Amino acid sequence: MSIRKLLALMLFALPAAPALAGSFEAMVSPPRFELQARPGETLRQIVDIQNAGDRSATFSLRTADWDLSADGGLTIHPPELQPDSCRPWTRIERRSLRLPALGLKRFRFEIQVPDDAPAGECRLALLIEPGDDSQLMAQARNIRFPIEGRIAVIIYVGIGDAKPQLEVRELRLDEVNGRLTPVVLLHNSGTAHGRPEGFLEGSDASGQRLDFTVAATPILPGQTCVIPVWQAPAEGTGRVDLQPPLKVRGMIEWQGGEHRVDTVLE
Repeated sequence: MSIRKLLALMLFALPAAPALAGSFEAMVSPPRFELQARPGETLRQIVDIQNAGDRSATFSLRTADWDLSADGGLTIHPPELQPDSCRPWTRIERRSLRLPALGLKRFRFEIQVPDDAPAGECRLALLIEPGDDSQLMAQARNIRFPIEGRIAVIIYVGIGDAKPQLEVRELRLDEVNGRLTPVVLLHNSGTAHGRPEGFLEGSDASGQRLDFTVAATPILPGQTCVIPVWQAPAEGTGRVDLQPPLKVRGMIEWQGGEHRVDTVLE
C-alpha cells in the first residue's frame, strides 16, 4: 500500500464531530442554530466549548461560508467572503481560546442584521480548529503528516418572512447503501431551508407491516434533493429486505406545509 493511500485511510478513519482523537479533543454544543430575526435586530447566542483532553489546549475560532450539495455533502469555503455572505454581520468573542484539561467555556457571538436586510436566509458556520499547539499528526512509514481537525457549528438565520416552500415531486423505491429503500424527491422553491420529517406505515408483497421515518435532511432554497425514507423497525428487530410492491401511507411535513402519502411503490 502506498504512503498516500495509507494516509487517506487514516484521514477517513478519524471521527467527525463532536470530538477528534489525539491532541485536538473538543466537544461543542449545540451543533447548530436555527434562528429567526427581523431587519435591524441583533441576535446574541452562546456555544459551549469543552476541552475533552487530559492536557491544556488552544483552539482557534473563526466564521466561514458553507454550502450543502444536493446529496447532503457539506463544503466549507476558504476564508474569503463568498457572494452575498452575511459573515460581516457576525462578531465573535475572540479568535483564540486556551482551555485547561476538561475546561469549559461559554463562548459568545452575535449577529447584527442590517436595517435594510432583505427577506431570506443568512447561513454561516462557526469553526473550532486546533490552535498552534494542537496539531494532529499521522505517521506512515516513519513519515509524519499533519492532520487538521475541525468542528463546524452550522448557523441559519431566517430574515423577515423567509420560509421554505417544499414540493414533493416523486416518491419511489431506490437502492440506498445496497438496500431497496423508499426515497422522496423534494424541491425547495422558498427563501429559507426546509427540513422534512414524518412517519409512514405500510406493507410489502410479503404482507409484513413496516414503519418508516423521513430523514430530516436540510434542503436549501433552489435545491432539489432525494431524501431517504428509512425503515424504523421495532425495538429488538432489524431492517428487512423489501419485497415490492410496497404500500405506504402517512404524512410528510415541514415548516408551514405538509403532503399526505397514500400510494403503492413498485
